[in-house]
Amino acid sequence: MHEAQVAPDMFSLVHVILPVSELAPAEAIRASLAPFQRGGKGDVPDDWLAFHDETDEVRALHRTGFTFTREAGRGTRIEGEPYGHLDIGAINAEMTRRALGRWQVRFADAEPDLDAFVDAYVRDVERHPVTGGYGRWLNPLGRWDWWDLGGRFDGRILGERRRPGERRTSSVSSGPNTGRTMLRNVTDALAERLGSEPPEDVVVEADANIEMVSRLAEDAQAGVASAFPGAILLPPGAIEDRLRWLRAWPEVDPVETLAWLDLPHGANWESIVVAAYRRFPEHWAAGVAYHL
Repeated sequence: MHEAQVAPDMFSLVHVILPVSELAPAEAIRASLAPFQRGGKGDVPDDWLAFHDETDEVRALHRTGFTFTREAGRGTRIEGEPYGHLDIGAINAEMTRRALGRWQVRFADAEPDLDAFVDAYVRDVERHPVTGGYGRWLNPLGRWDWWDLGGRFDGRILGERRRPGERRTSSVSSGPNTGRTMLRNVTDALAERLGSEPPEDVVVEADANIEMVSRLAEDAQAGVASAFPGAILLPPGAIEDRLRWLRAWPEVDPVETLAWLDLPHGANWESIVVAAYRRFPEHWAAGVAYHL
């Protein structure tokens, strides 16, 4: 299987497939990616949010035995898992009140009432108004924290890495002449959108990180590794948003999109990528590095 392009520090590459339209290319990329921003209240529109129930995690905090040790100049060391939602400020305040440098505690013993425990020692969760469960309001479609056109995968969509400052437009081959012309127009519009005198490396990004989908389909069929990103974002309106972001990691999903691509359940990533490209041969794609 081709590498899914997930870096150790959790960056990946998505090919954003877009139609040629009157919308400026940079804005088209932003608009297509926008619904997939990670976040909660204040980060994304409220109507994008859904309640992510974390009651089990909160109960685990309540039942787990912890040891907290105050270390001069180094903060508080925590022994015990999980501890993600613990309010360390409240822990430190309680240790100060008790004049403790080391505190061994199982909160279910010290404070049997779960609600009282949450009020005293848990942060970043709230109660669901209907179910009463603990959790957070998050964007269920969230896939990225931030992204860059090209970024650390600069030039990979073309099958090569380019040295900063080079603008080798002749290296972009998009099949028939009409396709090459279409691609050149997208490239020029994107560079113009980024500013009349953009930094050289930004110009290189715009030029190095778009390709015609028809050419990507040829590369994928030939097994060229650069044609296989970690994710593919289908065009807006092609299918409902929750099914547009296809990814290879941590597992292939969403599986519902496979039927839409006329693929069987359990299809491998290579066949999924090929099918997605073949569905949109007249479109163009942008290579976008994103932080998970």
